[in-house]
Amino acid sequence: MPGRLLTRRTTLGTALAAPLVLGACDIDPPARDDASASPTPPPPEDSELVARVVAELVRARSVVDAATSSVPELAGRLAPVASAHAEHLELLVGAVPDAEPPTSPPPTLAPQILRALGAVRRSEARLLREVRTACVGAASGDLARVLAGVAASTAQHAAALDAEVTA
Repeated sequence: MPGRLLTRRTTLGTALAAPLVLGACDIDPPARDDASASPTPPPPEDSELVARVVAELVRARSVVDAATSSVPELAGRLAPVASAHAEHLELLVGAVPDAEPPTSPPPTLAPQILRALGAVRRSEARLLREVRTACVGAASGDLARVLAGVAASTAQHAAALDAEVTA
């Protein structure tokens, strides 16, 4: 069967909803090329939101670290996830001035590949939920775009982990 055809109801609903969705978008003006201007800190409500996302990223990174230390064979498979977490943390911690990244003790994981992968998969799903919520709640359009990128990366890693765990 080739693709599903659009019904009139779906087309009409999309046409009516589009102005509402587009009207709700908050797009910040593009950044100036002036290198001397200091970046503006996020609004206070976004600072709390960034702090929650950073805490969740630190927790997710600790799960990846625990998985690779309990099952060293997973280090190569989980390296892209760990690298993405490190890059996202670096970006988000820099967004909130004078903020120290929290620490999270690594959980204890059984030295079994499927259990360790399952723990990382669950952790990534939890991180994805938090980042999606933060993306929707961000007051700044720039922060929302950054969080959308983090969510997309996390979703890709979660999908790859799902495929490995269920394979």
